[in-house]
Amino acid sequence: MQLKKQIRYNHLNLRNNFPNDYINNISKIISYKLFDLPVYKQCESIFIYLSIEKEIDTSYILKKAQDDNKHIYCPVITKNKREIIFKKYNKKNLIKNKFNILEPLYEEEKISDKKTLIIVPALAYNKNKYRIGYGGGYYDYFLKNNVYLASVGLCFQQFIIDFKEDFYDENVNIIITEKNIY
Repeated sequence: MQLKKQIRYNHLNLRNNFPNDYINNISKIISYKLFDLPVYKQCESIFIYLSIEKEIDTSYILKKAQDDNKHIYCPVITKNKREIIFKKYNKKNLIKNKFNILEPLYEEEKISDKKTLIIVPALAYNKNKYRIGYGGGYYDYFLKNNVYLASVGLCFQQFIIDFKEDFYDENVNIIITEKNIY
């Protein structure tokens, strides 16, 4: 079994070498699979990260969610350790945080509820639906301490790998890759 730190390093390097066309095509496939899920159709609000660099591109989900009149909220890192809150998505009012990730600035905050679908970023997942993120623990803390309809991970199929989760890790309900839904 590989250590998470090693997996994070290896998979960031591997992903950074993916051609943009490849990421674009995979992102579309994954997005369309999401749109067919009952949890997408049932949700009223979507908590979704704004993709950066070579992540699965969430812009397709943002567009469709807007067209479907879903309420869209994006993560904002707070001053509290490992805490994120979600604020209303407004394309015209975004600012880069300390990790160079866009966040809504002056928008309203939303608390998740049983009508909220959470789209969770990750580098890799295992078969038990646990993730390796970027090492901050923000989503583990959020998933553990909040109510929601479902949590969904978006992932490249080749990044479903074998690793042992830690006691503080939280898994997602569903993983979508270009080939499978777990």
